Amino acid sequence: MGREHVETWKRIFLCIAGLIFSLICGCATLKNTENQTRAEGMLLQSRILMSEGNFHGAVKENEKVMTMFKKVPPGDQAIYNIGLIYAHYMNPGKDLNKSMRYFEKLIEEQPQSPLAEEAKIWAGLLKKIVMEEEHFLRVSRMLSKGDYQGALKENRKVLSLYNTAPPSDQALFNIGLVYAHYGNPDKDYKESGRYFEQLIQKYPGSPLAEQARIWLNVLNIIEKAKQVDIEIDKKKKELTR
Repeated sequence: MGREHVETWKRIFLCIAGLIFSLICGCATLKNTENQTRAEGMLLQSRILMSEGNFHGAVKENEKVMTMFKKVPPGDQAIYNIGLIYAHYMNPGKDLNKSMRYFEKLIEEQPQSPLAEEAKIWAGLLKKIVMEEEHFLRVSRMLSKGDYQGALKENRKVLSLYNTAPPSDQALFNIGLVYAHYGNPDKDYKESGRYFEQLIQKYPGSPLAEQARIWLNVLNIIEKAKQVDIEIDKKKKELTR
C-alpha cells in the first residue's frame, strides 16, 4: 500500500513538472514569436523611412532589430540594411567606410546567413572604391601643394595596378592634366597629349574621353600658336640682318 502511494505521488510530480515545462516553453515560444513580429514591423518601417529619404530614421529602426537579435536572424537583415543605407547615393550622411564595416560585421558574425555572400561582394567593391577615393584625394592635395612629381607617381601606381580597367582612365586623364598644368615647371604639352590620346584609345566609352578630346584640341591650338610665334621670331631675325 505504501509503495503504491509513493508511485502515485511520483506520477503526480512528473505530471506537474511536465506541465510547468510546457508552460515555460510555451511562454518562451510566444515571446519569441512576438519579437519576430515586432522585428518584421521594424524592418518594414525602415524600408518605408528609406523610401521617404529618412535615412537616419531607417538606421535607427534596423539598430533596434540588431539589439533584439544579436548574431541571429533577422539581425543579419538589419545589419545588411544598414550597410546599404550608408552606401546609398542619396543619403546625405553617406559613409562608405561605415557601410563596409557593417557588411564585414555580417560576414564575421553570421557567416551562414543567406546574405553573407552578397555582403562579401559589397565589402569587396566598397574597399576598392574607398582605396580609389583616398588615392585621388592624395593626388589632389599634392597638386594643391605644387608636388607635380608626387602626383605623377601616384597616378602611375594606379596604371600599374589597373592596367586595362577603370580607374586607369582617371589616372591617364590626371597625368595629362599634370603635364599641361600651368604651374608645373616640367610642363610638357606633347607628353600631356600622349596621355589624353591613350585615354581615348583605351577607354572610348569613358565619361572622361570627351574631355580628353577637348584637351587635345586645346593643346593643338597652343602648339600651333607656338609655331606661329617661332615663325614670327624667325622673320624678325631675318629682317634685322
